[in-house]
Amino acid sequence: MKKQKYGVIIIAAGYSSRMDGFKPLLKFGRQTAVERVVDLYQQAGVDQIILVLGHRADQIRPYFNNQPLEVVVNENFAEGMYTSIVTGVTQLNDEIEAFFIHPVDIPLVKRETVNELMVAPPQLGKGIIYPSFLGKRGHPPLIDKKYQRAILDNKQGDGLKRLLALYEADAAELPLIDEAILMDMDTRADYEALLIYDTLKAPNLCECYAMWEKYQLPENIRRHCQKVKQTATDLVDQLIDKGETLNRPVLQAAALLHDLAKSEKNHAVKGGEILRDLGYPKVGAIIAVHMDILVDPDTAVTESEILYLADKLVKNDRLIDLATRKEMVFQAYRDNPQALKKISRRYRNAEIILQKIQRMIG
Repeated sequence: MKKQKYGVIIIAAGYSSRMDGFKPLLKFGRQTAVERVVDLYQQAGVDQIILVLGHRADQIRPYFNNQPLEVVVNENFAEGMYTSIVTGVTQLNDEIEAFFIHPVDIPLVKRETVNELMVAPPQLGKGIIYPSFLGKRGHPPLIDKKYQRAILDNKQGDGLKRLLALYEADAAELPLIDEAILMDMDTRADYEALLIYDTLKAPNLCECYAMWEKYQLPENIRRHCQKVKQTATDLVDQLIDKGETLNRPVLQAAALLHDLAKSEKNHAVKGGEILRDLGYPKVGAIIAVHMDILVDPDTAVTESEILYLADKLVKNDRLIDLATRKEMVFQAYRDNPQALKKISRRYRNAEIILQKIQRMIG
């Protein structure tokens, strides 16, 4: 099958009038916002990247000297974003079959999101594909090249959203695990919220719930995961109060998602692979060992050990004493010596972790 060729039009032409600062050059780590968006599409392997500049174009252009993208200036940027979209659309190469429109003020969209959108057109059979998060459409839409002429000829003055609404019968939504598709930065408070989001090495709570929906987690498993999260959070908070350095958001996400692949064989390993593929290797590593773990009694407690213990302390959605839970499991498998050997090892590890935590919190 011939590989479809994709383009992206990145809009970085506006005044940033509501922002205390110039949006394209606001920093996220070592990168500016505009570098972050360009890098997203370079990493995703998009065939043509068009960066549309306007206000303060001379300050942005040097960031992209000698890079494989096309930088164009919209001289009419003051007339609104649509003029920048038109400027970008006129630059699309003939071989481009579909293109993204991506405003620079939505800078933290994940590469996995772009990759999923690029494989969606044959599956969905639609000319306009919107990424969505928990039922809400976000950016960037992926638009078939057949709409290029409609965009260029549009004289309505109502913007791209209103134009695309005319073709709703040819539109589809692609549910994704990426709240960043909805997170723009119009104000300083928006920017500060994005900075916090960007430091997370884990899906946030809403993204965890979106994963429950995507993988159709049964209600009883959801209740169990919620209780494990509560138990793990109580433990990690006590340890942090005692000066231990632990990643609370990573642990909470791992707790909510540890049984994501519960219906599959080797569900811990499979769940870990899912999270790693989504770009969360730390969360995936914790999930992968929540059934079997190696414990060193002489080292500090890790997030993996906390989740391992919390899972053993929760029966269905009830907190239960470890010794009581161990006895219940032993009774259930009393006629299976091979299983009892594994169970004994697992609960011994849980007991060692509990002892470590008790020593640390007093």
